[in-house]
Amino acid sequence: MRFLLFLLAVPAMPQGVVTPTDSLRFQVINPEPKGTLTEQLERAESKVKGRVYRYRVFVRPEADVKPFSITLRAPVLTIVRVAALQHKDQKVSLEAVTSGGKNPHGLVFISGEGVTKNETTPKVAPMVTSALDNVDKALRAAQLAPPDVLSLTCYISSLDDIADVRKLTSSRYPKAARNHLQVPIPFGRALVECEAVARARGAVGFLSPEGLPKSPNFSHVAGVSAKKLYWSGVYTSPSCDETGVRKMYQDLAAGAKKEGASLDQVAFSYLYPDSQQAIDLIRNIRFGFYSRERPPASTMILFNGAGDSDACAAVEVAAPVQ
Repeated sequence: MRFLLFLLAVPAMPQGVVTPTDSLRFQVINPEPKGTLTEQLERAESKVKGRVYRYRVFVRPEADVKPFSITLRAPVLTIVRVAALQHKDQKVSLEAVTSGGKNPHGLVFISGEGVTKNETTPKVAPMVTSALDNVDKALRAAQLAPPDVLSLTCYISSLDDIADVRKLTSSRYPKAARNHLQVPIPFGRALVECEAVARARGAVGFLSPEGLPKSPNFSHVAGVSAKKLYWSGVYTSPSCDETGVRKMYQDLAAGAKKEGASLDQVAFSYLYPDSQQAIDLIRNIRFGFYSRERPPASTMILFNGAGDSDACAAVEVAAPVQ
């Protein structure tokens, strides 16, 4: 049995949605941690404001996701299994992209800015500080500041000092919808990786600023000034080999094309591998579809959830519609 990081709840649902860039709003709902999974899900959904375009739902590995498609009505529904949520009794965390925002100059996507250690540590707040410093370097390259951040998601290897982590992110990004999720990390390592979306102040291209690690595989900053933005659904590899991962991207490309988007224009690539093998396959194949000259901003870390599919990788993207 393979471990599938992530399940698309309703395969028959539309595989993407085109949204107005200038009015997008980002919301994070962490419901009161009491009651059943369905009760928490309903409580979270009731707090979301505006027309919903995309849900990304984080759950524990053992969660039964069958009720989700009944409660969460949206063109794009993504379900990601993580190691743990912020409270021991919390069963679901909800991120939503909705109407109701004001982004007249577009959006800026910030790659997952990561900090790792080759040792385990129960307290990750110092690593979070370093990751946020890197997010701020990316913001400055786009002529932005922390108050411009609309959404921040941090993946961390330990929740032992989550109160301190929340204080750090809330004080630095007071206007952002913030989320903190524990992801499973191989034994002997610690990790923090924080991705962000910010409100642009002007046109921003694809940037890899000084002071941040240079990589040909992703841009630290990707701006979108197009009037419309395409959010794909989730595409998974039908098998854990080159053929399967290539098919994943071929299907994604076909879905994007139907909506007037193109993979060589992708602004952000959410990648969900479940193994080092999957990471290597993605790295070998993705630039048959993405632009090497303007690689998208991206997050790619291991997500080990529960499932019995042969898939080992999944992807979803945000791309401008020209």
